[in-house]
Amino acid sequence: MKKLYITEPDAINADTVRQLLPADWVIVRGDTSFSGDNIQDCSALLIRSATTITSSIVERFPDLHSVVRVGVGVDNVDVDFCTSHDIAVYNAPGANSDAVSDYVVGMMFHGLRNLHLLTRPDVANWNRFKFTGHSMAGRTIGIVGFGNIGKQIFAKLQGFKCKAFYVYDPFIKAEDMPQGVTYATSVDDVLRASDIVTLHVPLLPTTQYLINKDNLNLLPAGAILINASRGGIVNEADIIAHAQSHALVYVADTVENEPHVSEALLDSPSVVVTPHIASLTQESDDNVLAVAIQNLLAGKKMN
Repeated sequence: MKKLYITEPDAINADTVRQLLPADWVIVRGDTSFSGDNIQDCSALLIRSATTITSSIVERFPDLHSVVRVGVGVDNVDVDFCTSHDIAVYNAPGANSDAVSDYVVGMMFHGLRNLHLLTRPDVANWNRFKFTGHSMAGRTIGIVGFGNIGKQIFAKLQGFKCKAFYVYDPFIKAEDMPQGVTYATSVDDVLRASDIVTLHVPLLPTTQYLINKDNLNLLPAGAILINASRGGIVNEADIIAHAQSHALVYVADTVENEPHVSEALLDSPSVVVTPHIASLTQESDDNVLAVAIQNLLAGKKMN
């Protein structure tokens, strides 16, 4: 018998989990504080983004062998600790890429048509010309990180007559880029060339504040910057200062210190903040859970 502890039962459908697991698994509905009776023999944890896994986890779950993240990012998991203690970490790479890429493309149009400025009085007064924006045709798109999501964004923008695509991803060779992509050798090259830039990288020491006051000035006036990755990739204080003096639209689906949002960020008229919803479609939710469980059962640990 194997026992799995669900830390966020409001966000993870236990009935669906039951259908995905073999009959010899026992499911325990718990919470993010890891409370409950007779849980010491749980061998696996099923978590989402509201759960933090640190070295103290073995105090509650001494028989823990697996942490299963229903999602892609694992910055809420101390992976080094887990690895050193033979606790396998599983996630669901690629499972939500369709939903996230839909969100990003949608927010590109949102920014291009100045919809972030829309208020109730604008509609009541039929203030049409405040929203004279730009077409997607003729725009240059920059993609930082060309994994599952980045590739889908590129694919979905085909047919909109974009002028060019600049991609930076140090883990992909130039010769492996699809036709129509210009291979950039740095993030700065992407910022300098692009009208719209979208970020798709994990939060690591090397990517923290990847976008900051030193390179924001490389963006052309009127640029759109979209962050549907992790909040710490963009220095929010620098963004706010830059947006005040430049016609920059910043779309943030994730923020620093999430779920606590900076008041200054919310008060900036050229900043759009959404509460980490890019991946939240019913289809994506079902797929992410299914892939995460499949990877657990197949022993396919995260890369």
